Amino acid sequence: MLRRTLLVMTLLTMLEPMLLRVEAHDIWITTSDERDGGHRAIVNHGHPGDRKVPDPDKLFTLDIFTGTQSQTSLLPGIMRAVHHNSIPILITAPLPILAESDVILLAAQYDNGFWVQTTHGHRNTSKLQVPDGAESLSSMKYAKALLQIRSATSNLYTKIVGHRLELVPLDDPFTMKSGESLSVKVYFEGKPLSGVFVELGDGITPMEEENIPRFKTDEQGIAAIPLAKVGPQLLVVDYLVPGVYPELAAHDLHNATLSFVLPPRLISHAVDLGSKSH
Repeated sequence: MLRRTLLVMTLLTMLEPMLLRVEAHDIWITTSDERDGGHRAIVNHGHPGDRKVPDPDKLFTLDIFTGTQSQTSLLPGIMRAVHHNSIPILITAPLPILAESDVILLAAQYDNGFWVQTTHGHRNTSKLQVPDGAESLSSMKYAKALLQIRSATSNLYTKIVGHRLELVPLDDPFTMKSGESLSVKVYFEGKPLSGVFVELGDGITPMEEENIPRFKTDEQGIAAIPLAKVGPQLLVVDYLVPGVYPELAAHDLHNATLSFVLPPRLISHAVDLGSKSH
């Protein structure tokens, strides 16, 4: 199975491999096109080539923003389903898109609970129940997706929804010129997060660890992401911190994603990604 190495603070770099094997999975949002021209939101869990079954009870927010002040929950009516190639997903009812909407923003929060490493493997519980566990953490996942409905521009991509860990584009991904890099700002608890790595994938293609492109945030929390090909784009960032409630978990693992689809007309040639770490 493919796993992503967590790039975290120096004091946490020697943590047990359990942190990678159990909880280094993403939640990300895609959409499906309906025959009537509508759309549904899809919640994905895992990695390409290593998909997990998303639990609707752990998904405690899933909202659609059709304007800077318009927000509607999509949790009512969400259900388990099986996507192409027997991939397990969660899928919503048809999205309530306004006639005047040009771009919509989808945002979700997923609480994957507490995990403890025991002599019998990794268990979904806290230190309160297994105080002698070798390692423990809580796992929170956040996801955002942008969907372009029409070719008109919108500033909805700049919206900060307030997730503890959040990726916010500084450029409109739907108006970028050929070969440009997308500037993305990473926030943790509302403040810019420097020195973390944003990973680039497509949510479809399995990638070996050493081949995942990564781009480091600067002092302002900004990373420049070269968009090398058209189609689905999936940006991912992980951040591991000491546990807020150490009696329950020694560490808190936060994971955030941002997804969108880059139309073919926006990229006319490949971009040289260069080194995988910048």
